[in-house]
Amino acid sequence: MAAAAVARFYDGHKVAAMLPGNSDSDKVIQGLAPKGDGAEEVWITDLSWTSPATGRHLTTLARQGVRIYWIDHHRTAVSRADAPEFKVPFAGKVLSERYSAALLTFNFLKRLAAEMLSATKQREFETFQPFAELADDHDRWLHRIPASQDWALAVQTVGGVAAYREVLKLKELKMTRRLRVALDHAHDALRRSSELAHATMVDRAVPGGVNIRTACCFGYSSEVAAKLYDGQQRTVVALLDLRSQGVSLRRSPDCDLDLSKLAQAFGGGGHAAASGFAVNDLQRAPAERLSDMLAAEIEKR
Repeated sequence: MAAAAVARFYDGHKVAAMLPGNSDSDKVIQGLAPKGDGAEEVWITDLSWTSPATGRHLTTLARQGVRIYWIDHHRTAVSRADAPEFKVPFAGKVLSERYSAALLTFNFLKRLAAEMLSATKQREFETFQPFAELADDHDRWLHRIPASQDWALAVQTVGGVAAYREVLKLKELKMTRRLRVALDHAHDALRRSSELAHATMVDRAVPGGVNIRTACCFGYSSEVAAKLYDGQQRTVVALLDLRSQGVSLRRSPDCDLDLSKLAQAFGGGGHAAASGFAVNDLQRAPAERLSDMLAAEIEKR
């Protein structure tokens, strides 16, 4: 939704959307190069980076005349705002946990619209506000807007650039046929992912009165995690998503453990209540366990 807000603001201009995961952010950003065909901008939204080389590359782009904007709401980015890799001459920057990246981006562009767009174009851009608020409602797990969970399921199921393109077709909060079909599929896929999580669930108590509940899922990690911590006390849910090959961390409402710091210890990040990371060795663990079981049985024969 943050990328779609930028595209809606620059309606009529060429906008190339790239939607990398956190683990690919440094590689993708370092691969950016000016086209040399006029005024160019780079908008980095809902994403940060860790390599000083990435900061140096962005600085080089800025010196070549590229205007660079950065908008993020993850605690791991906000808390590291003064890190060396972020010493970049940004044309604009917003780091705040107050709203999701989608709503932060929309609000920032709304202020720019007053300076850059005609009155007609401003009104057209402002029709995107309900989409940004919808994304914010689900991203921050507020769920004050009844439809936000269904939209999140549909967008996740369509996925990536395809979902971004579907959103750009819309002028009002009414799903395209593709999104409606995706939502029907999502309900079934979420059920199966939840069943997998319950079948693989392991509980472990750790010092400090915290319970760690681990499991595997296949997509829809936020929704599955909510089912796993429902009714639990001081529980951290860790889901190995077999689809994304990443680990999603969530916590029960009464748990005050900062999951962003926990994820950061494994090279990831996020928010206090929702974070994630990827560990290559962990991705091999199920196959290694299966190998051990089969080898042990064969050796008996």
